Amino acid sequence: MPLVALTGASGFVGAHLRERLQTRFRLRALTRSSGVIATNPSDESITWQQCDLYSLPKLTEALQGCDIGIYLVHSMAPSSRLMQGNFEDTDLLLADNFIRAAEAAGLEHVIYLSGLMPAETEELSPHLRSRREIEKVLRSRSVRVTVLRAGLIFGPGGSSFQMLVNLVRRLPVMLLPAWVNSTTHSIDIANVCDAFELALTRDDLAGGTYDLGGHEPMTYRELLHATAQGLGKRLRSFDVPLNLFQLSQHWVAWFGGVPRALVAPLQESLQHNLHARPNPLLDQLSARLIPFPESLARSVDENGRPRPNPRRGVATRDRQDIRRDRRVRSVQRMVLPSQWDAPRVATAYGDWLTQKFRGLLNVIETRDGRLQFYAMGRSLLLLELEPTPFTRENNRRRAFYISGGILNRPVDPPGRFEFRLFPETQCLVASIHGFSPALPWWVYTNTQAVIHLWVMRAFGRHLKGLSQETKNRSGK
Repeated sequence: MPLVALTGASGFVGAHLRERLQTRFRLRALTRSSGVIATNPSDESITWQQCDLYSLPKLTEALQGCDIGIYLVHSMAPSSRLMQGNFEDTDLLLADNFIRAAEAAGLEHVIYLSGLMPAETEELSPHLRSRREIEKVLRSRSVRVTVLRAGLIFGPGGSSFQMLVNLVRRLPVMLLPAWVNSTTHSIDIANVCDAFELALTRDDLAGGTYDLGGHEPMTYRELLHATAQGLGKRLRSFDVPLNLFQLSQHWVAWFGGVPRALVAPLQESLQHNLHARPNPLLDQLSARLIPFPESLARSVDENGRPRPNPRRGVATRDRQDIRRDRRVRSVQRMVLPSQWDAPRVATAYGDWLTQKFRGLLNVIETRDGRLQFYAMGRSLLLLELEPTPFTRENNRRRAFYISGGILNRPVDPPGRFEFRLFPETQCLVASIHGFSPALPWWVYTNTQAVIHLWVMRAFGRHLKGLSQETKNRSGK
């Protein structure tokens, strides 16, 4: 049987896919959670492997020997005690890591679960814009990629579904902003698994992009009332002729029982009309599509409560591990000046810091490529960055281990600092992963962390200015 690498294996879709695919494929389930590893023993059909998807070498190693990859990753849930950055930039970095690792490991086929896209040409919401960007990144290498696009997925453990049901259960009277009048196209998790099975087994479908829709298209308003009817509830509603995104995010998160970090991007996507377009894969599913009433009944318990998330049992342990580890992640997107490569960006960063903080900070690049950050001339080493062996000759990546200095607490594995280039979109991502500060946590978060974020944003403005100067000189 083919060996399938399943990322996001412990999440909502991943848990259902594991159950569906384990009789027809060998699965290598990848997760960053030690709690998931501890509670899910490997067997003949599923091998669990702990893996940091932010580490390209570790991810490449984890994919060795696999034939196919399933990519279900998103970065809306916290993965570090302190996170500086937004999900769009971290998702871009993770997708680039995955497809580079897949290519290096020799995978033949990758399947990605994306989101339904509107037919209109207006500006996309951040959530859908990120999904489309990830599709492009995954298709930027030589690996064949199949994209499945789904809207709201009904099923036990789904965050969007849980939000919908809890709103109906807990709010007998609801204020409905303008965004509830947009059309959405929901589908049952069983039919999503059917789509993955077809994409895995039908070679004539591999490499395409397929919209998935199972229930009748409805506005979110109609979806709320249909859910209330299915649960035997009476829902009273009042219209508000504004979107009220900021305000509604708070009450939707509170009454919907999901984190606000998940509510915001999902809710903003509902401003678009989303319909599944006809396609060959959806034609194959038509006889198996589960109607809305049955889908709702399968996804709630006898009391009408949404069935639990498969990760609920280990979520507390994960949060405790993240807090104990005291690690930092920081991800910022910047403009990439024309014709620049990653070594030039790294050198320019050190030179800019020395000029910007003349007399306070001195950054020295040694002959072996180390970056050393000194205060007071060269009397106090604050940080030292050592080039990783994986990027010394790579013009699109320049990565360093955070290996020394009084501001760094030695840990295993060490923290990393990286510049990653995306010339196709004229941007770069500067990131820190797994850094452990030597300062007490409350001191660090109110001093060094704040300064770092300000410095990276200022460096981004500096690169943007250089890029504009280049365009002005070239007359573009």
